[in-house]
Amino acid sequence: MFQRLIEIGLIVLVGWALFSRGRLPQSVRSVRKSARILKSEVQAAADEVPLPEPQVIPGQIVDDGARRAGNAQS
Repeated sequence: MFQRLIEIGLIVLVGWALFSRGRLPQSVRSVRKSARILKSEVQAAADEVPLPEPQVIPGQIVDDGARRAGNAQS
C-alpha cells in the first residue's frame, strides 16, 4: 500500500516539476514557509499543554491469562 502511495507521490512531484518549471523556485519557497509556520504552531501548542505528573500506582502483578483462556474455551 505504501509503495503505491510513494509511486503516486513521485508521479505528482514529476508532473509538478515539469509543468510549473518557471514557478518552481516560488513554489519551493512557499512550501518551506508553510512548513516553518506549521512547525512553529506545533511547538507553540506543545508548550501550552501541561504534562501530567507521572503517578506510581502501588499494586501486585497477577498473571491470570491462563484462567481467562480457560474460561474463553468453555
